[in-house]
Amino acid sequence: MSRGARVRRVWRVVLVVATVVAVVVLVQRLRGADLGERLRSADPGWLAVAAAVSLLPLFGNVASMVALSPVRIPVVRTSLVWLATSFVNLVTPSSTGGLALTVRYLQQQGLPLAVAATTIGIVQSTSFAVTAVLLVGCLVQAGRDPEGGVSLPWPVLGVAVVVVVLVCALARWWPRARRWATRAVVDPVRAEWPALRRVLTHPRRVVVALAGHLAVPLGFATTLWCCARTVGGDPPLGLLVLVVVGSSAVTAAVPVPGGIGASEAALAAGLVATGMDTGPALSAALLHRALTFWVRVPFAWGALLWLRRRRAV
Repeated sequence: MSRGARVRRVWRVVLVVATVVAVVVLVQRLRGADLGERLRSADPGWLAVAAAVSLLPLFGNVASMVALSPVRIPVVRTSLVWLATSFVNLVTPSSTGGLALTVRYLQQQGLPLAVAATTIGIVQSTSFAVTAVLLVGCLVQAGRDPEGGVSLPWPVLGVAVVVVVLVCALARWWPRARRWATRAVVDPVRAEWPALRRVLTHPRRVVVALAGHLAVPLGFATTLWCCARTVGGDPPLGLLVLVVVGSSAVTAAVPVPGGIGASEAALAAGLVATGMDTGPALSAALLHRALTFWVRVPFAWGALLWLRRRRAV
């Protein structure tokens, strides 16, 4: 049996197992969440808006990947790849399956493995930078008082500064920490910098990539805000950016496939922190996850099968 045939057989087995797991988990989650009752009591207008806005992060990811790719990649097929990551991430922890799928897709587009991995690294690095700037803006906006001044949580910021200084000191004077920092930060930056420098020579691609990166957290936050409106809540949109980014961090830190349970709990806790009651906050969190993850799973499964048949991944 050739290597290609063995790979295809392994993929078939993985798809069968993943399909069974996805169906079981999806049925259990929908049954436990009682989404039917929640949808019947929700505002249909805001629910429709939330469903439409929930597509914005998908388009943002596609735009940033197309803009930062060193070769021209088809938009429609790239959209199907990002849709398929919803299914793959359901059976892999910390979105590792989706990451591997996008690297594999770029390889099938003709990029060597090292270049494909570097491209995904650039996409993630620039996304992190844009999200960090957006978070600073949201923190400043959240700290504004009614008279127009800014009241920041200085104790929290002070602790953050102390932590940063300690980390820098450890990296400077402790050899093991310095080696870890070099391996985790310096080496990836050195590897990605030549490709990133080539991208920076094309302002239009930079603008598209930045817009795509902004669309992801803003799209998730706006979807969560619309879900809150469906159950009678009205939390500040700026705070919801902090909530969705924090929820993503919790999901990435917890090694649970698809962030099942951890994401819903983090979103609900964040909504409660903005002033919503526990019941409506949980309903809004479940609706948000249904629109941005669970509803996509059957379509993502179909997209993955279509891509596999055409050997695009």
